[in-house]
Amino acid sequence: MIVLGFSGLSNGELYERRYGLRFVGHDAAVALVIDGEPAFAAEEERFSRVKHTSALPVAAARAALAHAGLRWSDIDRLAYPWRVSLPKYLHMFVHHAPRVPLRYSLPLAATGLRVVHDLMWPAHARRSLERALGERLPPCEGVEHHLGHSTVAYMTSPFEHAAVLTIDGQGEDESATLGEWSGTSLRHFASIRSPTSIGILYGLVTDFLGMRAGWDEYKVMAMAGEGDPARFRAEFERLVELRGSGRYSTRRTAMVFQPGYCERFLANVLGLPPRRADEPLQPVHFDLAAALQETTRRVVFHLLRHLRQLSKANALCLAGGVALNSVINGLVLESQLFERVYVPPVPGDHGGALGAALHVHQRHTHAPRRPLRFDTFLGPELTESEIDAALAAHGLEGSADRPADLAATAAEQLAAGAVVACCRGRMEYGPRALGHRSVLASPIDAAMRERINVRIKQRELFRPFAAIVPVERATELFELRGESPYMQFVVAVRDPWRSRLGAVQHHGRTRVQTVSRESDPFLHALLTEFELRTGVPALLNTSFNGRDEPIVNSASDALRVYAASEIDALILGSRWLLRSPPEPSPHTF
Repeated sequence: MIVLGFSGLSNGELYERRYGLRFVGHDAAVALVIDGEPAFAAEEERFSRVKHTSALPVAAARAALAHAGLRWSDIDRLAYPWRVSLPKYLHMFVHHAPRVPLRYSLPLAATGLRVVHDLMWPAHARRSLERALGERLPPCEGVEHHLGHSTVAYMTSPFEHAAVLTIDGQGEDESATLGEWSGTSLRHFASIRSPTSIGILYGLVTDFLGMRAGWDEYKVMAMAGEGDPARFRAEFERLVELRGSGRYSTRRTAMVFQPGYCERFLANVLGLPPRRADEPLQPVHFDLAAALQETTRRVVFHLLRHLRQLSKANALCLAGGVALNSVINGLVLESQLFERVYVPPVPGDHGGALGAALHVHQRHTHAPRRPLRFDTFLGPELTESEIDAALAAHGLEGSADRPADLAATAAEQLAAGAVVACCRGRMEYGPRALGHRSVLASPIDAAMRERINVRIKQRELFRPFAAIVPVERATELFELRGESPYMQFVVAVRDPWRSRLGAVQHHGRTRVQTVSRESDPFLHALLTEFELRTGVPALLNTSFNGRDEPIVNSASDALRVYAASEIDALILGSRWLLRSPPEPSPHTF
């Protein structure tokens, strides 16, 4: 059976343009599942070059079929990660309206009704995609949003039996679910019904901080490490109340909010005016971020402790947009509430397409649970012909070499202090660059962090970087239990290595990606070669993209960003481009 999962809507840009909403249908994507195995998956943003786009994934869908050599008539079912029922619809209407201030109530109520119609009806989504593609499409089946999150987390995990917590802003009328998978059966324990939502509150405060809800929450997470949560702890205890049996409540959160609609309320509670985007960040803003992060951690652990009481499983899967908070994920891992913890590479709405497709396949085939041949490299393949064409288009045919040992060549430059970008193999599915569309550098000198933030990424100095390490060396360098192939956990750097990993530390902790020789032979060899030259078996890793744009997809994208940046060298498939050798690093030996 062949199932194509998709997310997105025909008029997503309207919500941002008219209402300032960036989160309606965000991170549109497709996922192709053939006989129960993921064959292709990618976000539409990588093709359209519009970050977090909610537009129908027309280019991604065509790329999926081209990759698999299929026609539209070969697809048995479409799967869509939203499905609103009448009870859910009524619940949203009754419970969200009282949260909205009177002066916003009528326009936001109308907007909310439009969101339900445009986003949550599978039949409407199918018709929109059919018109956009100009193709006759098979039937489309809806999957409840949180069920899609739960499915992608469990089905891509190595577990046969696992507790699952999904937690996000809102999916239909749910903001969190607690359950337990065994084989192919899900036992649903409880739901947190919106408008109670720590995910929406995180967005509201992100907006209050002068950033973009549905976009910049990861910046607020980084800011939290620089602040003191005690300054606003009492205020957040007024905003979020923990209750018995894993329940909690939040004040003023609602399904649809325009930027600024909660400013007056939050300003009164916090005793602080909202920050404008062009104002400099002050210590008080970092304290506010820290209190928000602390409150989110309290809610997540409140839910997990209740789940631990309900479930006999020793393994845990996390999904939903809040599971992109790698700092909290690391604390969950360290807590040992569960023996093993898994977070997929696409816990947020990026993964909805895959979760829906996997669920629809299981719904029809009733196939027994089996380990999937799954990794995150499910996007388009970078081909030699594409590289040749891109080099010619940029006038660089004579500038690219083919080193006999590309890993050794790159490691030599990295050890000397070069910043090296990678565009090779199949593109990553999800928001993390994991070595196929990455910018790499030495992790040793803390000055490298400032150089990449300021001169290459053009972003805030407080933003940290991740570390890649061979899986067999991970526990030596970091306080990490198990593997972390998708860079979803922030953990402590072990004391002996803190002086040698200055560029990837944030208050003694870092987000870790583990790499095995089997999963990525080239990247593992690169780490080995770098250690031979520096004594450090790790590299700094960040995404390969221009400012405020998606991660690169094609060879042309890579060459464009490389040409416009201060990146020193580029790995493009098997090719090597080097601008000029950097000054030798004192850490090379």
